[in-house]
Amino acid sequence: MSSTNLIQQQRPVNWRPRLVLQLLVASGLWAAGQLAWSHHQTGEASPILGDVVPACYVAFSGFLLMAFGIILRAFKPGRFAHMLFWIGLGIAGGLALAASIMEVVVGDICPKAFGWFPMCYGSLAISIFIGLLYIRTNSKAKVNFEADATSEASAFKSSQDG
Repeated sequence: MSSTNLIQQQRPVNWRPRLVLQLLVASGLWAAGQLAWSHHQTGEASPILGDVVPACYVAFSGFLLMAFGIILRAFKPGRFAHMLFWIGLGIAGGLALAASIMEVVVGDICPKAFGWFPMCYGSLAISIFIGLLYIRTNSKAKVNFEADATSEASAFKSSQDG
């Protein structure tokens, strides 16, 4: 049985969503990296979580894990690459969600972009969009067990008839 019977016909690979995904993760990594570097130099760029670690370091680590997952998926696709990506998205997106809620409830929690826009809102929107793009780019090949079972049954029947 050839492996082509297990995989449905795929649509032609559309590279645009993957490129947008890679650019969004790279821009998030760059922005979180700049904020982390600024905090490293001044000590005042982002709030401290639990009096231990700055929030920008946590966001940077999340985007870094997403980037590693995307890079690893390009060279060795598998569960580990997907787990890295989703763990990174959970870290960055979860932090953005918690910070956005705190920004609404408490106020003036998140660092401001352009002097007025809370960066946690932008990070949350980017995280949601990144997750949706990742789902879209990974939903191309689906295993078709029904078609495989049907082809095996017809092959068995034809071998019995002959």
